[in-house]
Amino acid sequence: MKVLIGLPAYNEEEGIKKVLASIRDLRESSKYEIRVLVVEDGSTDGTALVVEKAALSEEYIVLLKHQRNLGLGEAVKSILRYAIEELESEDILVTLDADNTHSPHLIERMIDRLLQEDLDLVVASRFTEGGREIGLTLLRKVYSRGAMLYFKMFFPIVHLNDYSSGFRAYRVGTLKKALIRWDSLVTTNGFDCMAEIAAKFSKMKVKAGEVPLILNYHLKQGESKMRVMRTVRGYFSLLAKVR
Repeated sequence: MKVLIGLPAYNEEEGIKKVLASIRDLRESSKYEIRVLVVEDGSTDGTALVVEKAALSEEYIVLLKHQRNLGLGEAVKSILRYAIEELESEDILVTLDADNTHSPHLIERMIDRLLQEDLDLVVASRFTEGGREIGLTLLRKVYSRGAMLYFKMFFPIVHLNDYSSGFRAYRVGTLKKALIRWDSLVTTNGFDCMAEIAAKFSKMKVKAGEVPLILNYHLKQGESKMRVMRTVRGYFSLLAKVR
């Protein structure tokens, strides 16, 4: 069984250095065969150079470059496409942010739970016992909790609370089944793409679980790329897209 860590990255020169270093440490102690795919989404800083340098010394790192910035949704689509084409159904895809707000050392626990409980999806969640957010504004916290209630009402998945978290472990076989049902799991290029995947999973009766996530937003380098109102509009559009 293989584990692929997929990192969408746009202007994350400083953060991705730390994330790749943490993944290297994880690989040294992990019982899983871990590889890394970085989708560099047309960055204007040195993100690509950082990953290229790391890939020269670490053969498990693969870099896929978009020639221009296409948005998070397109970067996630590239990760999903690679995983579906290159991995077997029993393999696992893990996605997380490249900005150093997610700790890769949580990955082992996520995979263990997915395998031991025979789940399709495990999400690192701010909204389960032990999870919390550090460094987010009060307004962003209100938005995120409103989104949780909205998705639990219209797209319920048992044992899932954090629909917008990008830190996830997927069973690749489930992704392949989802692609048979849906022409594309992602139809947006915005930050609502992760919620769209979860909304579509809700129609497949997937088995999901969560592990607590401490979101270290205070460690993020640079400004947030998320546009809140655009993302909220994307959430509401899912009522028409996902039936």
